[in-house]
Parts: sequence; C-alpha cells; structure tokens
Amino acid sequence: MRTRGHHRVRICLVANTAAFACLICAQGPDLPRHTPTRPVAGTIHICGSPQMGDLLKLYEQGFTRLQPAVHFEQDLTSTVSAVAGVSSGRAQIGLLGREIWPSEEQAFVSAKGYAPTVVDVATGSFNVPKATFALMIFVPSRNPIRSVSMGQLEQIFASSGTPILNWGQLGLKGGWASRSVHLYGFNAENDKAQIFRQMVFRRQQPWSTALKAFSNLNGLDAGELIVRAVAADPDGIGISNVAYATPAVRALPISVREGDAPVSPTRKTVASRGYPLTRAVYMVVDRDPDPATVEFLRYVLSRQGRQAVVQEGNYLPLPPGIAKRELRELAAP
Repeated sequence: MRTRGHHRVRICLVANTAAFACLICAQGPDLPRHTPTRPVAGTIHICGSPQMGDLLKLYEQGFTRLQPAVHFEQDLTSTVSAVAGVSSGRAQIGLLGREIWPSEEQAFVSAKGYAPTVVDVATGSFNVPKATFALMIFVPSRNPIRSVSMGQLEQIFASSGTPILNWGQLGLKGGWASRSVHLYGFNAENDKAQIFRQMVFRRQQPWSTALKAFSNLNGLDAGELIVRAVAADPDGIGISNVAYATPAVRALPISVREGDAPVSPTRKTVASRGYPLTRAVYMVVDRDPDPATVEFLRYVLSRQGRQAVVQEGNYLPLPPGIAKRELRELAAP
C-alpha cells in the first residue's frame, strides 16, 4: 500500500433532499459493489471524530453482514485523537473528520519513520455546521462584485505579497473604487481558518492583520457571527457557510485562476468537487494494515459505502473517479 503525504484540500456539498440523493446515486452506477476477497476476522479499533459516528455505524453494519467474524471497538472522542491513535498502535483506523494537519503528519513520521496512509472516504457537507462544510465567501447583497479568484482571496486575506486593500483593486468602479475592504473570518485556531489558509495561501503566509476574527460565542457559531458582521458592513467580505446566510448577504462564485470561469457554491458543484473550496473527510491507517482493515476500507469505498453516505445525509459520497482512485491505491504495493 502506498503512503501519501499532504493531500490537496477539497470542499464539497451534502445532499439534504431526496431529489439530490437520487442524483448522487445516479452519478456512480458503475462504482463496483463490494464482494469479499476472502473471509476475515478480528477486532478493528477505530478512534477519532464523533461527528462521523453515525456514518461509521452504517459502514460497520453493512460490512459485518458480509464479514460476521469482524468486530469493531470505537473511541470517538475527538478528531484530534485520530492520527495519534494510529501512530501509537491504539487503533487500526483513525476517523479524521477534516483534513490532516501538517503537524499531525510530522508527529506520525517522527513516531513511525514514514508517513500515514490517508484515505479519502467522503466529501464534506454543503450546509451542516459540524460536518466539514464547504467554505464560502460572502459580501453584502448590495455589493456589485460578481466573483473573485483564488489568487485574489490570497491577496485579500493574507498579510504578505501584494495586498488588495480597496474594492477598486477587485474591479469595482465609481464610488466603490476607493472604499476599503473590511475582512471577517474565523479565529486562527479554528479548523476552518487553518484549512482556508492551506488551500488559499500558497506560501502559507500569516493572516492579514486587518482581519476581524470570530470564535463561537454565547451559543452562536462563529460562522453566524461572521455573516452578521458582513451584513452590517457595506464594505465587508467574510468566510462562512450558506447554513448561516441571510437575504442581506450573498456568496461569491470563485475561479481557480484569473480568467477561468467562476464556480458558484451550489450543491451540485460541491458534490462534484468543482467548487474550489470543497472539503473532505478521511480515514487514516498505518502502512500495510491487516487484512480485516483493508477489507473494511474496500467496503467503505464501494457502492454500498457510497449508499451509506447518502443514507446518513450529512456528508456527500465521493465522486466515482475519486473512489476508484482510492481503491487502486489500496491495492498498490
């Protein structure tokens, strides 16, 4: 099995309606059903994300119908425990409800002498707050800007390079041209801030000192506080999610490069991973996992595993091409 280092970060959408679930199923009819390659037995210990617990239960139920001699033990206390649980030998699988951090990978390498194997198992949600939702860029509804590029986002939110400080630098004319851009986002320790930085800041610059950063406060999610701040500031631009959107704000389409067609953050574009700020969730395993773990991962990446994601409803199933890629890598020496 091949180990992989840093993964390209993706953000994706989850189907919350029956119609979209049918669309997802129709996208991957050629994804193979899981058929056991051999009988396996034993106990698979899994630690990590409690948010993925319902999905994991569906995976386990389907798999044990095919492999009844396999049992599961779970310790789903925190995503933070996923990589460390595997590197320490306490678990065969770490349930990583977000992208792996460089510090986690480095700690694994320090402990084991090689990188962890990270398997892409599902796409993050469209609008479920605790299910690794897609990040979106909001401005007040009256702002005439039509779209931004990934490069422009770096210039807006990073502290080095050539900064974008006013709306004229983003192509707005007239009275808008000289107006300052006001930045709103998540606290730097938040996983959403960290992953935005990985995806958008090519040289991993620090955040702009002009950013007003939010944490959860008094029962309100930071994402909601950010949207409220943008709605109240005619010159605001912020990072959040459609789960918190109101008619006072709108999400901007994003192009990967200058001149490319911008992609709107819709369920369809996030599900297909065409939207550039798509996220995903992963399972982490050690190099050369045992046969029962390999069989379980094959099940997760199969048509039945895809159906489990649709049934659970918070996350989106992998596009078939990505699922097939992950299956090939499981089979690689």
